[in-house]
Amino acid sequence: MAIIRRDRTHSLANEAGRSQRRSTFRRALGGIGWLAAAPVDWAGARSISRAASLIGGLAGAMHARPRLDPRFKVGDAGGFDLMATAFSCGMTVSQLEARLATRRKETALVAYAMFALACLFLLAWVHAALSTRWTTSRMVLSVEFLPFCVLFFLVGFYNALLNFQIRARRLVTWRAYLLTSASFWPR
Repeated sequence: MAIIRRDRTHSLANEAGRSQRRSTFRRALGGIGWLAAAPVDWAGARSISRAASLIGGLAGAMHARPRLDPRFKVGDAGGFDLMATAFSCGMTVSQLEARLATRRKETALVAYAMFALACLFLLAWVHAALSTRWTTSRMVLSVEFLPFCVLFFLVGFYNALLNFQIRARRLVTWRAYLLTSASFWPR
């Protein structure tokens, strides 16, 4: 047990008293220690390096191939091997076909919903672009909004591609999907 003598004050009491005695000017500056720091510290080198590593990680994730489900089997020509897939998933072929039919309907619904949202956002963007004065800040805002419209179009296209692959029962590239003579629209 510590005994505090009357002639000596406790260090915590001194610290509390010192922070109350700091002037407003000194508190606003936060001390002049930042003047002695290197210019790299002024620029926030730590936050810049963290942001650079985040961008590098996102770029690596973007260029990485998506992981395929090892249970889904594909033949040499790219066609779905329903027998092997049903066996590896522990179900019958008819159950797998029912699941593929359900997934086909889901991808069609998502593709049409995303296409509708993309058109709605694009029409709203065109309306806003034509009804307001063009200033520099307005142009920057309009350019910053376009990626959202593109994102909706891309998600819709991806789901339409998945829908086509399920209908065709084979893996197809996006180029082959666009150049197909079969029905383009998801169903």
